[in-house]
Amino acid sequence: MSRFSRKPTTRDEIENEIQNLMAALDDLKQDATRESRSRFNSLRARAESLWNDADVDTHRRDLTLRGREASRMAKDCAREHPLSTVALAAGAVALIGYLVTRR
Repeated sequence: MSRFSRKPTTRDEIENEIQNLMAALDDLKQDATRESRSRFNSLRARAESLWNDADVDTHRRDLTLRGREASRMAKDCAREHPLSTVALAAGAVALIGYLVTRR
């Protein structure tokens, strides 16, 4: 008997419903595959265009400058707050020690 009706359900109806569900799942899988493939292709095209970008040297210089700026800011912060720096370093060492000795 079906859960939502009062009429008894036959074996053929159950098999039919299972076949319908399997077909729907197969369609869903194919749609997801197509969508994933198109997203992958668009990401790949974007990565290739960025890789072949003519301004690689400009980007490299910009990243180098930003990295140096961040390094300088971290050094200045460490000099302004030495106790906080020591506490942060001690916490990092303790965390690494805990993770290394954990089994």
